[in-house]
Amino acid sequence: MTSLLTKLERAEKSARQQCAELSGQMEELQERLAVAERRLERLSIAREELTALEAADEPADAEVGEAADLHPHGAGDTAPGPAGHAEVSQERPALRGLRKDAVVLLASSDKPLRARDVVRALGQQDVRGQVEGMRARLKRLVDDGWLAEREQGLFTIAAGVNGFAGEGSAATS
Repeated sequence: MTSLLTKLERAEKSARQQCAELSGQMEELQERLAVAERRLERLSIAREELTALEAADEPADAEVGEAADLHPHGAGDTAPGPAGHAEVSQERPALRGLRKDAVVLLASSDKPLRARDVVRALGQQDVRGQVEGMRARLKRLVDDGWLAEREQGLFTIAAGVNGFAGEGSAATS
């Protein structure tokens, strides 16, 4: 008859082996997840860029594009204003999808938010790819004059934006 100690040793060895196998599978899944998140981020950015390009091809936006060529800082960019404050162009690009949702969220927020907070508030998965994609969107919204980055990574609605206009019309006070 095998002693209890021998049975326990075999069970322990089996459990260790199972843990090692599961750990290996988990590492493989984490690598696959990281690859999938990077792909998702690239696809999301590509979709946003294509949407922006499509919007730029629309007739109304073509006139804004021509005006941007004449403006030394480009349409929607900021130029130094009085007392060091930025002066925002009257025309802003159209807002759609997550860009619009982010502006609405930040316009209604009483404090600046980080990209991760925006992702969570919009009900998206709190994963690196989503957060980085949102950070890129928020930075573009800063460039477009919709948002301001008070401190590195803290976004809020831009000064002069009185509410917002979903179709990119002047929305300043």
